[in-house]
Amino acid sequence: MENKMSKRTLYYICLVLGAFFVIVTEFQDTPDFILQIGGFCLLMLALFQLSKGIKNLPTKESFIENEEEE
Repeated sequence: MENKMSKRTLYYICLVLGAFFVIVTEFQDTPDFILQIGGFCLLMLALFQLSKGIKNLPTKESFIENEEEE
């Protein structure tokens, strides 16, 4: 049995780690610019990759189910 991490789990870890880096650098007296940019990149990469996995839901033309409800 191979215990392999899925890509989705990796992207969630990147999301949390990126947010953590951005928040930590905001509260430092002298923020580390490279760490902050790295955190933003991790955050954006994770959000982009996770958003690609969202399926397009069919849109309803109207909220009226049948003609009697009008």
